[in-house]
Parts: sequence; structure tokens; C-alpha cells
Amino acid sequence: YTDVTDHLAEYATLKAMGYRDVFFYGVVMQESLILSCMGYIPGFIVSFLLYILIANATSLPVWMTVERASLVFTLTVLMCTLSGAIAMRRIQQADPADIF
Repeated sequence: YTDVTDHLAEYATLKAMGYRDVFFYGVVMQESLILSCMGYIPGFIVSFLLYILIANATSLPVWMTVERASLVFTLTVLMCTLSGAIAMRRIQQADPADIF
């Protein structure tokens, strides 16, 4: 959402050139999927290492399961997609004449 807001003038320029909302929807959804994967991977690595550290420090049976990792990934993608859909409304309502 923040990236769309920061680049609203560029999106308005493309809109003035004749690009349709379907093009913007594709761009925003691709960006949201890329950002969700790029955010999940380092977060997974850090949390996996923390699980190992906690298990060694406390001797508790704590580990990262596939189900838990899959749930977090699914929720991350869903959250980013929802944010992209909200940002898409802002692009649809943008009038190129008002932006400049």
C-alpha cells in the first residue's frame, strides 16, 4: 500500500496514457506476492534459528513444524494480497488530472 501511495503519480501517468485497471491490478498483485515471499524467507530463517536456540536453552520440545510454517506463509500472502487490493482501489479512484 505504501509503495502504491509513493508512486501514485507514476500510476496516474500510465493511466493517462491509456493503461486499463486490469494492468494495474496485475502489477500490484505481482508486487504484493513478491514482497510477501521476500519478507517471509528471512522471517522464516530467523524464527527457525530462534526455535533452535529456545529448544537448546530450555530443553523444551519446541520445533518449527511444516504446518505452522505453511500457515504463516499462507497468512503472509493473504495479508499482502489484501493490502494490494486496498491499494488498487486508490489507483482506480486516482484521476490523472488531479494528481498533477
